[in-house]
Amino acid sequence: MKKHFLIIILTSVFYINSFSQNDDKANVLAVERSMAAAYGKHDVVTLNNVYADDVSIIATSGNMINKQQLFKMVQTSNGVTLSDMSVKVGGNVAVVTGISVITGVDNGPYSNKLRFTDVFERVNNQWKITSSQQTSVAQ
Repeated sequence: MKKHFLIIILTSVFYINSFSQNDDKANVLAVERSMAAAYGKHDVVTLNNVYADDVSIIATSGNMINKQQLFKMVQTSNGVTLSDMSVKVGGNVAVVTGISVITGVDNGPYSNKLRFTDVFERVNNQWKITSSQQTSVAQ
């Protein structure tokens, strides 16, 4: 009887953990999508909530930019389209990889296809981007 009870308990813990991780993945993807939508609206308030204050961003040029520099870049954006996203969650850290296409106008219209990696950390029960890196992809 004890053996069956132990198996039931362990199985329950496995399923709860599995559902919790699926919820975390869905929540991280929701934050990623809200960030993409905010670019097209020039919604700095949402972006301020999505990115950690001390975020490290490696631009396609290889230069490091901070949150304030990112907000200036957002002003030229018309929108961001995301695809091929994958999420890995481990405790309070999540990593999202995918492809984004950023369109906008800055000295003429542009469209940049990028492969990205965003690192999230759960802070006060909210997922925040703490690090981001983009690499240009041939279109």
